[in-house]
Amino acid sequence: MTYEDGILYAVKVAKGEISAGRMIKLACQRFVDQLENRAWAWEFHIKYVEHFLSFAETLKHTKGPDAGKPLVLEPFQIFIICAIYGFRNKRDPAKRMVTDVIVFIPRKAGKSTLTAVIALYELQWGEAGAEVYTLATNRDQASIVFHAAIGFIENMPGDVAKLYNPSKYQITKVGDAQTMFKALSRDTKKTGDGMNPSCVIVDEAAQIIDRNSVEVLHSGMVARQNPLRIYITTASFTKETKFYEDMALHEARLTGEAEDNPRWFGLMYSLDPQDDWREPSTWAKANPMHGISVFEEAIQQRANEARHKPAALNEFLCKTLNLYVSANAAWVDRAYWDDKQAYITEKERTPEAVFVGFDLAATRDLNAVCTLKRYEEDDYEAEFKFFLPEEGLALIPKHYADIFRMAVNSGILHITQGNVMDDREISDYIIGQYTKYDMTQEIGFDAYNAASLVARLHENGLPVKKVGQGMAILSNPSKHVEKLIMNYKVKHDGNPFLGWQLGNCEVYEDVNGNVKVRKNEADKSAKVDGIISLIIAMHCSLDNPPLGRFGFRTF
Repeated sequence: MTYEDGILYAVKVAKGEISAGRMIKLACQRFVDQLENRAWAWEFHIKYVEHFLSFAETLKHTKGPDAGKPLVLEPFQIFIICAIYGFRNKRDPAKRMVTDVIVFIPRKAGKSTLTAVIALYELQWGEAGAEVYTLATNRDQASIVFHAAIGFIENMPGDVAKLYNPSKYQITKVGDAQTMFKALSRDTKKTGDGMNPSCVIVDEAAQIIDRNSVEVLHSGMVARQNPLRIYITTASFTKETKFYEDMALHEARLTGEAEDNPRWFGLMYSLDPQDDWREPSTWAKANPMHGISVFEEAIQQRANEARHKPAALNEFLCKTLNLYVSANAAWVDRAYWDDKQAYITEKERTPEAVFVGFDLAATRDLNAVCTLKRYEEDDYEAEFKFFLPEEGLALIPKHYADIFRMAVNSGILHITQGNVMDDREISDYIIGQYTKYDMTQEIGFDAYNAASLVARLHENGLPVKKVGQGMAILSNPSKHVEKLIMNYKVKHDGNPFLGWQLGNCEVYEDVNGNVKVRKNEADKSAKVDGIISLIIAMHCSLDNPPLGRFGFRTF
């Protein structure tokens, strides 16, 4: 391994000799330009990169088919090391240029291996009293890099291993009691308060929604001369994270839309927007380990599954091709719902039957009612209405405020007075729908929080029915709604409030093939209530088939 391998990688990418996405090309060209710049405050020092690589050469793989073999970093990994350790202040070469690093890369690309090497190097040859931390959403994830480092130490040559003092929960540098390398996580509430980090590795940063856990560690680095913060992550299912903000800003720097900051370096591997994910020739752009630890045959198998199974598509796009998607097991591609083929274009028709489904929430959360009009067996129109108390609106996160504001302005969302929901307004609306459509056959409801509202509907003679929320009951209507959406057979008015909710849905499938649609748990503020009310209404429709058809009933 030599530093030339890393520089040559950047040059080849910049020249188009290695398949890469636009952001990778821009990052490599930026590095080459920096390398050739003689007029600024930084210069490239080979010896610092070579020192790191000489340390890495003492390490051995500890898992898999290469266990026991010497560690050999790939050219793109050496490029990262060149960018981090090569550029130095001309007046004070001990001071690194790069302090913040983004490595945005798919699964199985050697993330843990590379970061474990960096962590051990920073612990031993970083600042005096080095404090190195890995941070993740949970203990298991945070410990991956730490345990990889332990494995390296256990297989080091004796003269190198004696430099470290490993224990169950931390690694220290022999001869410096102030040093430590630990794993932190959100679920243990150990997030770096009061610490003085010199190096922080934020593992799977795209999944960390609580920005405070990242910012606390970052703010603790201000007293360090050579702080190093590394985001290393695969794409996730929500953009409402500190990581995504930082990555978006760095992308703007690379494209010239924001002022450049040489203290930041980033490699963001992914497909470009115009790329067709079905085309094998694009896959290498998303993963620099393509053909090394990730093989085309395995990717082809996942791609084939994604083509035929909507629930597998977003998992493939997100974890294999490193594209942001809306849910970790996406139910239906939102593009089907947003397609104009799904919009209501015909004049008002008389439905053969009407069904209502409603999903009530906690006293200050969103409540949904779906009026499902059936014209033929597979010909539906869906009408939605939502209710939210004033105080509930005030609790909506700022990043979703515009979505709710648009819903209010469009009339689909009604804001009720007071700090809690008065379900009388909901029952009045349902009674109004029942009166409007005298062919209404059944009104289905989730029993949660619905007792008083259901009693009121009973008193008014409405045909209400409890619809259980278990998989055995909702699987069939969920699958039917999925099929209808993908064939543009559930028409609607195109309100984006519903498209957003569909994008928030994920699907769980059990060993028997039963499915349950639910909210993406990665984003607690996301809403799916309208989609659930649609599924409840569809249950009622399937339970009351058109004449000459047989339905089903699940108890």
